[in-house]
Amino acid sequence: MKSLARWAMSRRLYAFIAVAGTLMVPLLFWIGGALSALIIMRQGVKDGGRVVLWASLPAIAWSAIGDSTALITVIGASLIAVVLRNYQRLDWALLLATGLGVMLFALLPLLYGDVLIAVISEIEGQIMTALTEQPDMAATVQPMVAPVVSGGLAALHVIICILCLFLGRYWQSELYNPKGFGREFNQLRLPLAYSLPATGLVVFAGALQPSMVGVSVVATVPLFFAGLAVFHGVVSKTRTSSNWLAVLYVAVLVFEPYMYTLLIFVALLDSLTDIRARLKDTAEDE
Repeated sequence: MKSLARWAMSRRLYAFIAVAGTLMVPLLFWIGGALSALIIMRQGVKDGGRVVLWASLPAIAWSAIGDSTALITVIGASLIAVVLRNYQRLDWALLLATGLGVMLFALLPLLYGDVLIAVISEIEGQIMTALTEQPDMAATVQPMVAPVVSGGLAALHVIICILCLFLGRYWQSELYNPKGFGREFNQLRLPLAYSLPATGLVVFAGALQPSMVGVSVVATVPLFFAGLAVFHGVVSKTRTSSNWLAVLYVAVLVFEPYMYTLLIFVALLDSLTDIRARLKDTAEDE
């Protein structure tokens, strides 16, 4: 895919063809999102934005017939790419993606309409059936089903947008600044002003309004990536075998709910103590 990125960046026409062509194919929309982020980060909002705008016509067409995933991905990846280009702050880009995710959470009923309602109804029916003999628990859980489903879907879109940004940044690094993205990701650390309230929202969401449960799901996404960055940074600083990262990702896939929660609290701890800086200080002392 790096060859595709190199070809797309060689001429504006090729960039248009690459983005539009991948957005035409439903399963390749994420490549179009990554290319859009790359074009924005490399060429800027004025020049790159024109290419992305016209190349997004297939995504607009898909949205018109009921599938907004490609359009949401291109818009989200492009907007957070603007932040990364202008401010060179990966943490700010992730926070903007979260803000977009909260907006998407509110807009999902308009974007997916009957499909979302049908999914929520199906899940509610299964939960109510499972809790037939526990009416009190069913009454507690039922109001949270719709927010959790909508929040999970919004969070999934945010994750896709962020991964597209990362892929576009990786391509930019490989083409113009070798290993630059690796160093950037290894240093990713969220401000405590976000990590602490976001973690508190996750812990106490059940005691708040049902809609806040959905918002809390979206709010965990930057914490998840920041937690991964801590492990990447620790492996890099300690020069440990990269096999440990493979173990980490296998554990995320196999024990997803537990690892996701662990990474959230690792990100909070890092915001409080700056784990990688402490490792550096310890190494220098030794």
